[in-house]
Amino acid sequence: MIDFDTIDYFTDQSLVPDPHPYFDHLRSKCPVVREPNYGVLAITGYDEAATVLKDPDAFLSCIAAAGPFPPLPFTPEGDDITEQITAHRSQMPMFEHMVTMDPPEHTYARSVLNRLLTPKRLKENEDFMWRLADEVLDDFIADGRCEFLSAYAKPFSLLVIADLLGVPEADHDEFRAVLGAPRPGAQVGSLDGDLVSSNPLEWLDEKFIGYLEERRCAWMRRSRASSASPRRTPRSATLTCRQARR
Repeated sequence: MIDFDTIDYFTDQSLVPDPHPYFDHLRSKCPVVREPNYGVLAITGYDEAATVLKDPDAFLSCIAAAGPFPPLPFTPEGDDITEQITAHRSQMPMFEHMVTMDPPEHTYARSVLNRLLTPKRLKENEDFMWRLADEVLDDFIADGRCEFLSAYAKPFSLLVIADLLGVPEADHDEFRAVLGAPRPGAQVGSLDGDLVSSNPLEWLDEKFIGYLEERRCAWMRRSRASSASPRRTPRSATLTCRQARR
């Protein structure tokens, strides 16, 4: 019999196959419960969770990715440590990633991503999903069985997001291998094993920086070719080109 009052939610492997009895136990106590090992508050009520998620002034996202394990890089002082967090954000794990950001940085990053969510782009992504669903099923359907999360859900969701972000299909198998959803029997020989094993997020940073550089160079070449033509370059295109040079 598991003692849910003392179990370490963050490290106990017995919860991995089925964590729901533990969640039910927390809900039976209170919509807000302090767990015993790290002093973390578990929010299980819908209204309470909505309050936390919608109030970035009171509840920050700076430890969203790392949980309670890395210590704060400062000693908290007073009831409001917002200024201390702001001053030390660059010392916190994965501070440059959107999941750990708060407004106004998160608002700006989200506005950039919103440009991906146009009706045309979403329709293209939907068409890709229909094709991808069959391709992922083909990897294991002949076996007659699978572990659904690892065989289907993980590679499907990973590649849907990759496609939405503009990752070329030629790189999809590489992304699957790096992010723990390799195609059965696939061998990707171009990976830097040490880098990937130590920090896949760093690998992703380098990969997307490369995509941006390639596309920016291609855009600049098209802009120069357009400027060299006898037709007059629209003022809006000229402004955009100047901004790109900055």
